[in-house]
Amino acid sequence: MIHIDLVSLGQRAAETVPSLLRRIDLKGGDRDPTLRQFQELCLNLHTLAAASLLVDGEPRAFREELHNAASQWLRFLQHQHAQHWEPPPASRNTAFLGAVLAGHWELAQRLAELTTNQWRRGEEYEDDACWAILLHEFVLTQGRGNARIEALLARLDELGGTLNGDRVAWARALLEQKVGALSDAFSGLLQLHQEEIEERVLAVTASEVKLAPYRFLWFEGLALLRLGARAGIAIPDGYYPYCPPLARLPLERTGATA
Repeated sequence: MIHIDLVSLGQRAAETVPSLLRRIDLKGGDRDPTLRQFQELCLNLHTLAAASLLVDGEPRAFREELHNAASQWLRFLQHQHAQHWEPPPASRNTAFLGAVLAGHWELAQRLAELTTNQWRRGEEYEDDACWAILLHEFVLTQGRGNARIEALLARLDELGGTLNGDRVAWARALLEQKVGALSDAFSGLLQLHQEEIEERVLAVTASEVKLAPYRFLWFEGLALLRLGARAGIAIPDGYYPYCPPLARLPLERTGATA
C-alpha cells in the first residue's frame, strides 16, 4: 500500500504550479503535449486544494484552488475548440467535478458547454461517457430533465451492471425529488467508490502523486451531494467516507454562490 504524504506533496505542488504555468505555450504547441501540460497543472492544483482542506483546514482555499483548476481546464477547452483539435473524453472530468463540488456554477456550466457530448470510443468506457455527459446536463438544466437526459439514462440501463444501476437510480431520484431514493443510490455509489479507491491504493502501479488529491476526497460524490442540494433535495447529514464535512459546508459560509 502506498503512503500519501499530503503535506510534502502540497508543498511540492505549490512550488511546481508557477513553472507549469510558464511552460504552457498556446501559440505553437501541439494537441497531445498541450493536453498533458494542462492535465499535470490541474493535478497539482487539485493537490493544493486537497492539502488546503485536509492539512490546513481551509475550505475557502480549497474552493479557490478548485476554481483555479477548473479555470485552467476551461482555458484548454477554449484553445482546443479554436484549434479544432480532437476533444479529450467527456469522462476526463475531475476539473468539472471540482467546480461543481465547490459551487462555482457559472464555471461548471461553461465546462459542460465546451466538453464533448459524444462517447470517445477507444479512450473511455461508454457508460463512463454517458454518466459524465449526464452530469453535465444536470448542471445545464439545474437538475431538471430533458430529452437528452432520458436518452442517456436509457442507454445506461441498457449497458447494465451494479454501478450503472446506482447511477440511474440516483439520477431518477433527483428528477423525481425523492430524498430516500437519492440517499440509497448515493450510498451504493459510495460503497463502489470505496472498493475502487482501496484497490487503486494497493495496486503495484499506484502513483502517490496521481492519487494524492483523490485518496481521501471523492470529487464525484461531493459533486453529487452539491447537485442534490442545488435541486432542493439534500440527503440527510451524516458521515460519508471521502466526503468530509469541511468540503460540504453551505456555500454562503465560504463565499461561493448557490
